[in-house]
Amino acid sequence: MGFLDKIRQRKKEFVSQKFEENLGTTLNEEKRDMIRGVVDLSETSVKEVMIPRIDVDFLSVDVKGSQLLQKIAESGHSRFPVYRETIDDVAGILYVKDLINLMAKNEPLEMEKVIRKPFFVPESKRIDALLREFKRRHVHIAVAVDEYGGVSGIVCMEDIIEEIVGDIQDEFDNEQEDVLPVGDGVWLCDARASLDDLADIFGGTFPSGEFDTLGGFVFNLFGKIPVRYEKVSWDRFDFIIQAMDGHRITTVKIMERKDPEASA
Repeated sequence: MGFLDKIRQRKKEFVSQKFEENLGTTLNEEKRDMIRGVVDLSETSVKEVMIPRIDVDFLSVDVKGSQLLQKIAESGHSRFPVYRETIDDVAGILYVKDLINLMAKNEPLEMEKVIRKPFFVPESKRIDALLREFKRRHVHIAVAVDEYGGVSGIVCMEDIIEEIVGDIQDEFDNEQEDVLPVGDGVWLCDARASLDDLADIFGGTFPSGEFDTLGGFVFNLFGKIPVRYEKVSWDRFDFIIQAMDGHRITTVKIMERKDPEASA
């Protein structure tokens, strides 16, 4: 263990000790878990949550046509790192939705033009800092590199949000019905519900370009780990945390306001 790692470990142990001494007897277990979760986020590195390179589906910049579509269909992913000569030479990130838009226009596929600029991060970076970077840059995925500059894996927004709200579903994952109407303008929703599905149900538009799920979107609105029954508003909707598993959001109640100006 290096010097900086020892300092971080001692800091974590000190915070945990003081937390237990001063707050442990005054907070219930659920709230203690949420506070511990905040500490864990600042102490967790990209390396601990990333998908290692051996498990990543990379695409060659030279792959074309039916072979490309077959690889996408087989993997079920919505984003792919694209490399040139070797995996350590990542040229960019292919978003499947960009490819679909290109095909819809009957334009020829030029991989170098359709891929997006890659965002590289050291695998030692703390995930709370990376989450802020994701939000600032409006990206979903980063390429992790080791101390020698080699690609060690990828880390997605979902990998970080999962530390807070539980499992995140990719765009191509199949999920059972997770939006339940319980009254006039009131729904109970699984935190993993797709924002695209919610937009279809409510006839509106959610900012799905940055987040895939309700849980990730609501977490971003709060800007912190919320507590049960805490409310946040956006557009014409109120989002109320209905259930949590430790520090993870599991169920959200959505209430549609009749007068959008009421909460202004």
